[in-house]
Amino acid sequence: MQSIGHQILSTWYSTNYNYRALFQYDVKEEGYIMGQLIVRNEDILDVVVHTIRFTYRQGFQAYQCQDSSLTTDSGWGCVIRVGQMMMAELLKRHLKCFYKVDLFSFPPLLQDVLQMFKDDDEMESQKGFSKPSKYGFSIQKIMRVAYKEWGKKPGEWYSPNQIVQAIYKILQENNIPYCYGLGFVPFYESQIDLRAIFQEMCMVENCVCQKRVFSIEQFLRSLEKLEIGKEEVVQVMHGNDSISDVCCEDQSEQNKKEIGNLLKKYICEKCFVPVRAVAVCLLSRIGCDEPNPDYLQAIRQFMKKKYFAGMLGGRPKEANFIVGFVDNKFVVLDPHIVQEAKMNPEEYIKSCFPGEALFMSDKEIDCSLGLVFYLKNLDDLIELIYDILAHQQINFFSFAHLPHWKYTETKKEDQLKKIKEMHEFLNEFLVPQQQQQQILNLEISTYQEAHSNEISSFDQQLMLKEIDSSYEEI
Repeated sequence: MQSIGHQILSTWYSTNYNYRALFQYDVKEEGYIMGQLIVRNEDILDVVVHTIRFTYRQGFQAYQCQDSSLTTDSGWGCVIRVGQMMMAELLKRHLKCFYKVDLFSFPPLLQDVLQMFKDDDEMESQKGFSKPSKYGFSIQKIMRVAYKEWGKKPGEWYSPNQIVQAIYKILQENNIPYCYGLGFVPFYESQIDLRAIFQEMCMVENCVCQKRVFSIEQFLRSLEKLEIGKEEVVQVMHGNDSISDVCCEDQSEQNKKEIGNLLKKYICEKCFVPVRAVAVCLLSRIGCDEPNPDYLQAIRQFMKKKYFAGMLGGRPKEANFIVGFVDNKFVVLDPHIVQEAKMNPEEYIKSCFPGEALFMSDKEIDCSLGLVFYLKNLDDLIELIYDILAHQQINFFSFAHLPHWKYTETKKEDQLKKIKEMHEFLNEFLVPQQQQQQILNLEISTYQEAHSNEISSFDQQLMLKEIDSSYEEI
């Protein structure tokens, strides 16, 4: 009886998905998908078909959590699949090696990365938490974390907060090679703690230098005195979604320089050296019963940025991964279609890429969402600070000190050792040298001179020079 019910549900999902896919959208003005400008209809599909999408699956081994007999996540796993899409996009940015892949010839690294999200059909969930798993972000791994943290059982629906927390726990507690050099910081209630971002990006908790101090508080007070974003805010609140005035652009660049100067003044450049990228997920509500139009306009401004890496959202009780907008429509990747879990490697990889784009109107979108940003370096962080200040007058996001945040205490030396190990690990898969160089998405040359004084047992100074030279070649 259960299998018949799942089959009926699968058929309904497929019918609904295919019906929505029939209604494509003509570009009238412009749009942005994953930070890329969209001006033609062809541009939409060109970006979407190269974006990783995970969907419901059926026919895998029964879950090993609470003796469940479920062999599908159809009807309850959409939020988990959206969380997987978020993590896949972050790895796509971090590894920088499969942006425009040939959909008929997949690079080995892409194949190996996608295996991390494959449903646990080899019963690895029986190993427990202590043993490593090649399925680092499988639905079973996520489910075990959710049961341990919140008592959530198979078949229960997840909230956006829970999937983000589950991903965060997995990153903190598991040794996942492809995630070396990538920090992850979730924020809630539209509040952003810059101290936490700096700590994770630099992997330092406090300034130990006798000459300078780490003063986020003074930095924020000085930010308030800057005249930032007045013209942008006026345009956004009046529904003008295109900020392209030359005068405004000149002023914004000047403001970003001023933010950078304040960072040098209040943040110790000797102790706080950016050594890894940081992914930020800003969970928020943009209304009560329906979205605030001003917030939706502000979201579109963030979607134009190169650091934008997707948005957790969708309809009420129907999670989707929102990848951008075209005119007044949001472009989404929808997990609500059921695919088979047991596929050969080539079929599985092809099933992770959509063949169509789906759209969602402003009125359909749920008020709970999570904006995801990939901050590759300090320049991206400055850009984000400026963009948040530009929308501060409509109270979209705000800076705050979050006392409950706990620094992960990851050591720079340990992280650099793991990065070196990752290079050796990639050699086993015969990854071309150029892709190995791209694996590290760090921009630390600005601070290399200050940081080179810290020498570890494996010659950290030499390691930093190797990293820096690899990016000069790129």
